[in-house]
Amino acid sequence: MFCIFICDNYLIKKEMTALFFGILFFTAFVILISVLIVAYFNKLYSMRSAQEKLKAEFAGEVDNARNEIQQLTLNNISQEIHDNVGQLLSLAKMQLNLIAESPEKNMQLVAETKENISKAMSELRDLAKGLSSDRIKILGLYDSVIQEAERISRAGTLRVEVTSNGEKQEPDHQKQLVIFRVIQECFQNIMKHAQAAHVKVSFTYMPKGFDISIQDDGKGFEFNAEITSTTGLGLMNLFNRVNLVGGEAKVNTAPGRGTQILLHIPI
Repeated sequence: MFCIFICDNYLIKKEMTALFFGILFFTAFVILISVLIVAYFNKLYSMRSAQEKLKAEFAGEVDNARNEIQQLTLNNISQEIHDNVGQLLSLAKMQLNLIAESPEKNMQLVAETKENISKAMSELRDLAKGLSSDRIKILGLYDSVIQEAERISRAGTLRVEVTSNGEKQEPDHQKQLVIFRVIQECFQNIMKHAQAAHVKVSFTYMPKGFDISIQDDGKGFEFNAEITSTTGLGLMNLFNRVNLVGGEAKVNTAPGRGTQILLHIPI
């Protein structure tokens, strides 16, 4: 009888111990699951916050790019009206005065006057196209770059050539605005600093994106020294803008060897 009591007591203690460790294990398991769930939702919240921040930065960059494109376009139009259209119309006016003062009709002078007026009208039509804020949406990125290259080449100080390889495809309109502004910045930097005569822009299209190469024959520069200096902010801005559209940028340059800027844009 005593032996049976001892055995029952032992079994009860064993069951209590097993129950205790079972409860302890279950409690630890619940705590672990709770911690993992809290950590998961915290990470999810952080990711969503980061995505919202990135979207806000991208939207702000799109607005900046749009405003800068419009401002640069207006500046270019003002300059071209002064340099090209103004000169053509002034010449036509002088020719008309000569025709009015001449006792006989000078048909060659009349023809030259008509030609100069036609050139002025053609220049104004081209400038009017540039005034449209939706020209990138209408033309697309590639054709907008061609139009920009033709405008720069007409000035005579820099020749810009644009080529493409592969089946053309383009990202959404907002990304196009940012990329177009990046290319405009590259052109502006080349005209200001590179002392180049020729620029070659190449678009290479692939199934999941495209590459853009902008290469000049200018004086080049020391990349590491430039990127760490105060004047290297323009390069950092270029990298940041390309990163915002999910792309990558690379600069190949050296003093006396020109500069190549490579952009990879995923779609």
